[in-house]
Amino acid sequence: MATLEGFETTLKEVVNAKRLSASKVKELTELALKLMEHDTQLVSILYRTHKSSSGTAKINSLYVFDALARAARHQVNKYKPDVHAIVGNCATFLVKVEGVLEGLIQDVVSSGHPEAKVSFRDLFTY
Repeated sequence: MATLEGFETTLKEVVNAKRLSASKVKELTELALKLMEHDTQLVSILYRTHKSSSGTAKINSLYVFDALARAARHQVNKYKPDVHAIVGNCATFLVKVEGVLEGLIQDVVSSGHPEAKVSFRDLFTY
């Protein structure tokens, strides 16, 4: 059974790794999709982890946000969940991610890390 603690542990492993692993990002995405009813907590964990990271981990964090947003968008397009639902779902997750997106990007840009010049047009174009 997927848990928020398991998600957070896997997230930290992925974000703090020297290289971003596609298989680990896929594992994290699958965990997140199973936990979408906890959309607020997922975004909170993602945001806290991002803000507490430094250097390359911030770039990795953006890629994780992107992967999760793309997976959620796919589910929204496939199943059309209600964005006004009482219980969290992929649509409500996307709304919450949208609320923190600008802050994430500004945080990466202001970090002064050389890789911060990564092409943002490739990220979050879902």
